[in-house]
Amino acid sequence: MEIEIFGGVNEIGGNKIFINVGDKKFLFDFGLSFGDMQKYYSEFLKPRKLNGIIDYLYLDLIPSINKLYRNDLITPFSDILNSEPYKIITTNENTVDAFFLTHAHMDHYKFVGFLKQNTPIYLNWMSKTIIEHLTNTSTDTLSREVLNFYETFKIVPKKRQRNDDEIEYKRATKSDYVHSETKRPVKIIKDGKAIHFNSPKGEIKITQYQTDHSIPGAGSYIVEYDGRSVIYTGDFKRHGFHSEWVNDFISHARNSNPIAIITEGTRVPDIESYRKGTYHDDEQSENDVKSRSKRIIQDHPGLILVRFPPRNLDRILLYYSLAKKFDRRFAISPKIFHYIDSFRMSLDDMEEDTKERYYNDYDLPDFSDKNLVVYLPRKSWGKFESADYRGYQNDIFRIDNYVTYKDIKKEPDKYLLYLDDFMLSELIDLNQKPGTTLFLNSTTDPFSIEMKIKEEKLDAWLKRFKISKSETVHSSGHCSVDELIDFLQRINAENIIPVHTEHPETFQEFGLSGKVILPEKGKKYTF
Repeated sequence: MEIEIFGGVNEIGGNKIFINVGDKKFLFDFGLSFGDMQKYYSEFLKPRKLNGIIDYLYLDLIPSINKLYRNDLITPFSDILNSEPYKIITTNENTVDAFFLTHAHMDHYKFVGFLKQNTPIYLNWMSKTIIEHLTNTSTDTLSREVLNFYETFKIVPKKRQRNDDEIEYKRATKSDYVHSETKRPVKIIKDGKAIHFNSPKGEIKITQYQTDHSIPGAGSYIVEYDGRSVIYTGDFKRHGFHSEWVNDFISHARNSNPIAIITEGTRVPDIESYRKGTYHDDEQSENDVKSRSKRIIQDHPGLILVRFPPRNLDRILLYYSLAKKFDRRFAISPKIFHYIDSFRMSLDDMEEDTKERYYNDYDLPDFSDKNLVVYLPRKSWGKFESADYRGYQNDIFRIDNYVTYKDIKKEPDKYLLYLDDFMLSELIDLNQKPGTTLFLNSTTDPFSIEMKIKEEKLDAWLKRFKISKSETVHSSGHCSVDELIDFLQRINAENIIPVHTEHPETFQEFGLSGKVILPEKGKKYTF
């Protein structure tokens, strides 16, 4: 077994991990490095689509690996890509036998669309649903290429030709592609059900187990071959509402005779902080979030605004339940409505036991519930007419269960309103009396320059309208240090490789029985 890591080394996110077994090569996650991207780009400066993958390669946002990327992003730039330092050629050969996704966060899946069209993509139905939701609701052009394939720089004949015999061509638009051209081999993984591959020394088994994170569908993998295994945790936590999923994975991982574990370490501090124990300061569980949010909502008599990660389904359902408990209407955005509805529609095609299990884990609200409404912002002419709304936002008129700023102004004490950075202008329309509104902050505190700038803008808006802001009520989506140490000790792998962490060296302080390997980008580790 061989492991090669091209992302997530000395950084949080950007995971790109190859696990080579027998004569097979598997890629686990192919995500965006937020740090590297923010170093060069911003909201208004992005890599150029007209340059294929060159901008990404030149800035080391993706690794220079031959036989990995789509031909349509190579051929037009062969004069550059075929030579040093890239040596990437146009070929139908694929260096990857299959791709496996842990979960649908951009730092794990963003660049999957760059892979060759014939790359088998394995993921569970929840991650597939989330990516489809993002494809339908975001302007990110790379998201639509993950589950589908739209050939870049494609030229097609015009539908209306001139009278002479010469054929006129045009650049293809989305409607010019047929389904067979856009289809990728997407394969749905079932929790705990192994995927089998044949190899010279015997069968390879790759099994995903559902684990707990800040997004549904997160999973960890066990790769088994010739009596040994390699484990890749992806991102996980043990202080959430579904800790039993992680405990179940620990049992399977320990029994697989692990020779190596590739583990996340997002919350691992530097050595000095670890020795002093100051890393305990930020520890909150999801139950802490629930109890503290309950007190805040119970004690405030006026309008409450709440911000939380919009794809954290546990957090969405938590605030829905608290709104219901205190007889408030939980007013969500059209995008969050589409998110919940996406799971409902996916479940319609599922077997009954899958539906029952999912609704037991995530009790999705009924859209007829009076305590759940959609907050509809003004668009176009500002008249709240369906003609002013497009796509998923127009679907709101189908359920006819929405409110506007006018409704909230009438009864502000009856609402718990989701409000994110993109909705701040709504405060002008809501125009509440100074000192009567509370902003409940249920997201992580800013830790990057860009996040701090956004937070300063938010604070300026809140100050302008004299809206008080709660202390941060948030629980990390990643494992705490002490629980991570317990996790690794119980699995007891011979080798431990930390990724998705800025401080892999601190793992050497944990007193683990296995050997800690500090990974180097692109280096091959053989076991």
